[in-house]
Amino acid sequence: MMKVLFALATIAAIGAVPVVAQESCEAGFRLFEHGGGQTCIPEKAERIVGLHDQSITLTLLEIGAPVVGSHGRVADDGREFLRSVEEMLGYTFENSGIGFVGSYPLDVEAIAALSPDLIIARTYDLDLRQQYEVIAPTVFIADDPQDPMNFARDVADASGELEEWERLLEAYQRNIETARRTFPELVGQSYAKIQAWDGKLTVYAGYGGLTKVLEDLGLVRTPFAQAMSDRGVAWGEEVSVELLPEQQADYTFDTYNIAGGDTYGAARQRLVDVLPNWCDVLKSCSEGRYIVLPREYSTGYGFSQLNTLIPLITTHAARVPVGD
Repeated sequence: MMKVLFALATIAAIGAVPVVAQESCEAGFRLFEHGGGQTCIPEKAERIVGLHDQSITLTLLEIGAPVVGSHGRVADDGREFLRSVEEMLGYTFENSGIGFVGSYPLDVEAIAALSPDLIIARTYDLDLRQQYEVIAPTVFIADDPQDPMNFARDVADASGELEEWERLLEAYQRNIETARRTFPELVGQSYAKIQAWDGKLTVYAGYGGLTKVLEDLGLVRTPFAQAMSDRGVAWGEEVSVELLPEQQADYTFDTYNIAGGDTYGAARQRLVDVLPNWCDVLKSCSEGRYIVLPREYSTGYGFSQLNTLIPLITTHAARVPVGD
């Protein structure tokens, strides 16, 4: 404890660069604009702590950035894990050397003990801004409702690995072009994203990376989901089961949580618990176009997630096309 407090005091004494409007930075640093203002950050960071596993750490690891610490999750058995990072890249806290800095609330002392030269956070973390800035230059990345990929782009830019991220973006775009050429019949088809939990039905306007891939492939939201999106709903809302018939779509998507010990069948059963004959109500299900995907693959914007979703979606769609 005393060592960590001494480290914090030492860093404060030498002065982490404050997040204020500036015109220039000292040698080896560059000015970076983000959701918290402007900050002088290393031109090439060497020890980065990411304050969200799926949206920040996954992107950093995909582009080869030097991650020394990350936010993570704690399973029911007490195991600390990196959501989606383990499934997509195979990195764990145990095999990667990445330090666990807590779930929420994050452990500021654990972050300081890793001696980072850059902390990358989300704008949701701005309330602890002063504590992070004492440790290292900190940037707060904001979501962009118009283009969700801008979040990951800013993470890559802050890390100094934007060129590698753009190379991976081009590869993803080529994969989408190939899929659209191979499955032109998907263009204009409708999709719904629903989910049941504890006897309640949730309908989604958007679902992170899953929504991006579906729309890049040319599918469109249902009128119900589009109306939700138009009034500013980014994810989902609980609705009355009586509204289930309004979720008619060519394809219906659902998800299950690998990290939580969930199963494919559990997702379907949860809908049965809401309405026993739900599959008869939705034509997409009764005709075999109810598609259940792992949540860890579906919610984020990592290229490993997006590129995995393309064949998952197209293979399911090819198995039971609309009209067959």
